[in-house]
Amino acid sequence: MSARRGTAWIPPLVLAAALVVVWAVTAALADSAVYPGPGEAMASLWSDLGDPRFLGSVADTARVLLLSYVAAIAVGAVTGMVLGLSAFWSRAVLPVVYALNSVPKIVLYPVFLLMLGIGDLSRGAFAFVSGVLPMFLIMVEATAGVSRLHLKMSAALGLSRWSLLRRIVVPGVLPSLASGMRLCFGLTLIGLLLAEMFSGSSGLGYELLRNLSLARVENIIGQVVLTGVLALLPTLALQQLESRIRNRYEVAT
Repeated sequence: MSARRGTAWIPPLVLAAALVVVWAVTAALADSAVYPGPGEAMASLWSDLGDPRFLGSVADTARVLLLSYVAAIAVGAVTGMVLGLSAFWSRAVLPVVYALNSVPKIVLYPVFLLMLGIGDLSRGAFAFVSGVLPMFLIMVEATAGVSRLHLKMSAALGLSRWSLLRRIVVPGVLPSLASGMRLCFGLTLIGLLLAEMFSGSSGLGYELLRNLSLARVENIIGQVVLTGVLALLPTLALQQLESRIRNRYEVAT
């Protein structure tokens, strides 16, 4: 089992290496100032990483992302599971939340700015909303899908509500929770980068927009690579967590 988990990291790394090769070949063939190769992009990124202001922006993004993501997972999971236990409230609330989730979040960002001002609070709140709605919907559907037979049996055995949650509902929704955690990480990160691009004074989104205004394409590409690497590592870790949870609980449920 441990050997199989170890090899799970290999396909993404092989694909990433293949993409770098394709990038280098196409950049050499294009020979364009607006399409730098991996060497130029990495050199610009290395230079940026030596700038304390840029490192501060990376740290700001990581800090706000961590807080927003943890809050989105906690609030979305708990409220989704509680609502999923009630058929009436699920039917009443879900259409509204689905409709709200279909609205492009970026059109709501001016509301965040008006209510919370420019700063970490509005950026974090926007990133939180970007992640919490999908997490909430996933957990409502997962909880509503818990076996009715198991619930009836637990009721017949006289289990308390707490025991019902702990022994029947939580094990039943854990695989969906793990999937939701992986999905919502990317959505929260996208929300945060968009917020930083529109109103940030620091952060990776702000740095991307700053380099765009200065027409520094190689810096933009280098920061895109950095963002991809920063996103890839947690995604792979969450994928491993999801695989382990599914192996343990899906057979039992």
